Parts: sequence; C-alpha cells; structure tokens
Amino acid sequence: MNMRGVSVSLSALVMVLLSVTSVDAQKAPSAAKVKKAIQTACDLLVHNQENYQPDPPVGKIPEAEFEKWTKDEKARLAKIRKESGDEAKEWPYEGVYRVRPDGRIPPGYRVGGSAIVCQALIEAPGLDDDRHAAVVRSVKFMLDLIHKDAGMAGKAQTNYDVRGWGQAYALKLFVRMLEIEFIKDAELAKRVKDTIPHLIDCLAKGKLASGGWNYAGPRAFSPFMTGSTLIALLNAKTAGYAVDDQMIESALDALETGRGDNSSYAYSGKPRRGEVAFGGSTARSAVAELCLYRAGRSDVERLRQTVDQFFQEENWKELLVRKSQQGTHVGKFGVAPYYFFYGHTYAAMAAEHLPEAERKKYRKGMRSLLWRTIESHGGWNDRVFPRTESYSTAMSVLALIAEDLPKVPAFGSAAKEKDL
Repeated sequence: MNMRGVSVSLSALVMVLLSVTSVDAQKAPSAAKVKKAIQTACDLLVHNQENYQPDPPVGKIPEAEFEKWTKDEKARLAKIRKESGDEAKEWPYEGVYRVRPDGRIPPGYRVGGSAIVCQALIEAPGLDDDRHAAVVRSVKFMLDLIHKDAGMAGKAQTNYDVRGWGQAYALKLFVRMLEIEFIKDAELAKRVKDTIPHLIDCLAKGKLASGGWNYAGPRAFSPFMTGSTLIALLNAKTAGYAVDDQMIESALDALETGRGDNSSYAYSGKPRRGEVAFGGSTARSAVAELCLYRAGRSDVERLRQTVDQFFQEENWKELLVRKSQQGTHVGKFGVAPYYFFYGHTYAAMAAEHLPEAERKKYRKGMRSLLWRTIESHGGWNDRVFPRTESYSTAMSVLALIAEDLPKVPAFGSAAKEKDL
C-alpha cells in the first residue's frame, strides 16, 4: 500500500473511533416509538396534501412579525387543505425561488416535492387505502404537469431552474412504483411506464456540458443534484430502461473533480483548495461518495468517512444552526436550511452500504438525531415555510426506513463485484 493509502486508512480508523461517541451520544427511541412515529408522520403527510393556489413569494420577514406570519400561514394552508378534500393532489415544496409572472411555486418544486412524499408513503410500512389513494392522485397530477407544463420540459440548463429536481425524483418514484406493482390501474401504469424514457431524455438535455447537473445555472455541477440524479438514472438503467452510459460516466467524472482530499465536497465544481471543511459539506458528501462507491470509484473507507463526519456532533450542529432559519446561504459555512433533512436521508442511505456489522450503530444514531428535531405533532421541518413540513417529514421517514430501501445499483467496475 502506498503512503497515501496508509494515510487514508489511518484517518478513516480515527474517524470510526471518534464517531462511536458521536453516534451514540443521545439515547435512541425504541423500535416501538419509531414505528409509531412513522405512522404518525405518514398520516400527517396525507393530511397535508393540497391543491396549490398561487400565493405571493415570501421575502425576509421581520422578526417581530414572524410568529404572526407563521400562525396566519398555517391557518391559510389548513383552509386550502380542507377545501381540497378528497381531490387534493400534491405536496409542493416551497422555497424562496418563484417563477414569473405571478410568483408561483415552480413546477419542478411541485413535482419534486410530491414525488418525495409519494416515495415515503409507498416505502413506509402500514400502507392503507387513504395513503394509496393520495399517492395515485398525486401521480396523475405529476404526469399532467410533466407533459403539459413548459416548465417541466427538457432543456439545457441556462439559468436558475429547478425542473431537474422534479424530473429526477419523479423518475425515481415511477421506476420504483412499477417495480413493486404499486399501480393497479393498467392505463395509469402504462402512462407511468411511457413517461420514464421521457424523463431520462429530459435529464439528458439538462446535463451540463462539463458533466453533472446544477439547478443554479450552467457554470459548475452541484454534488447535491448530481448525486440525486445519478441514483434515479441508475435505478432506471437497472430496471431495463435505456440510459446512456457516457452520461453517467461524465457525471461521475464531475463528482470526482469535486471531491476534496478528505472526501468532503465543494458546494459546486472543484474545491478551491485541497480540502473542504466538513462543517459545510456533510449534507452533500455522503450522496456524492455513495455514487462513486457504487461505480467502483471509491472504497468503503472513504464512504465510511463521509457518514462518520455527518454524525460528528460539531459538524451536525453546523447544519442545525441553519435549520428553519430565514435566508439561504449565510453563516459560517454558507449552509442553506433546505439541505438539513436531505443530508439525513442520504447519510442514512450511505450507511446501509457499509459492512452489515456496522449498520446498526448508524441506524441508532440516525434515530437519535431525528428525535432531537421532531416537532410535538410528529412532523419535521427545516424551512421557515409551514408548507415545507411535508418535504422534511418525508425525507425523515426515508431516513428512518433506510435499511428497508433498495440499495443504489452498482455501475461500472462495481457492477462486476458481489454486492454487500
């Protein structure tokens, strides 16, 4: 082994030893409490389904007015959801970004938010008729928006544009639904199946010339978006759909250029220096390293390092300090609130690709972390917007059930090796 290999190995060993205290620092809830919390969260998600009514963008709210605004917004949403009744069809993700001319939530957020909630509802145990019906309604809504809204069409990335989020998460959801035969109606199942190649083509058109994907413009790839999109495409490819290998390879190339010496990742593009502070990268490192690992471009030590760094108390608190706060990329590491629960989900997924003997520790650690941020009514939220509770709760559910989710498919040299 060369000296670089020795350095990586020793560093990984130190991180493993340090992480034991961090992962187990808080007492994890019992299995019974977790099961009950998942059921409560799923019931909440069904209740939160709505028919979106265009509303004005929310700017920075003065602190003196924030409590009243939150109360009024919750009341407004409750009214919309009650009026939607059994016709409710979506879970729009809400952020500061809106589209002109009327400032409505972009279709990429409406489809993407709905797809993530649907993924949690179909994967979580205890599926009942209400959950099934809510998901079917949302699938019909997503199909209509994907094919009829110009904001969901395939196009090259030229500016800030979040359609790729909707395309990637809808693709992941649709592939999974067909795999488990979730949709019983033959005509609807055919619409879903026929849409999968269309979504793959949309993502191909949106890929940056330099490799990877980015919702913020064409200059450099984002490891957040590139990792999420790669997983969706690998799932589709494994299910038998035509996905260009070169598109996957170039995205993996991009991820490798974004990796620092310590297996942390720059927010976008290449690191300016050899290393990136983990306090700012822990929400994105695991998903990026997981993709490289499943393509044979990483190893278990690097993957473990990204997971351990997420669980490190100091690093986690750097994410926590921005949770549910106003603004986006501010603070010590420029961490935006909306990657808080994203990071939990993909750290949990990455941990499930580590050797089996290690996974129980990380499952317990994830439950501990999520119980530090669960709200009294059983939901989670990493934004100031009450509506975004649906996205955050769905991501938290997926993190809690990560051990039961399908593994990320192997690609390239890793596909030739025996899976864990």
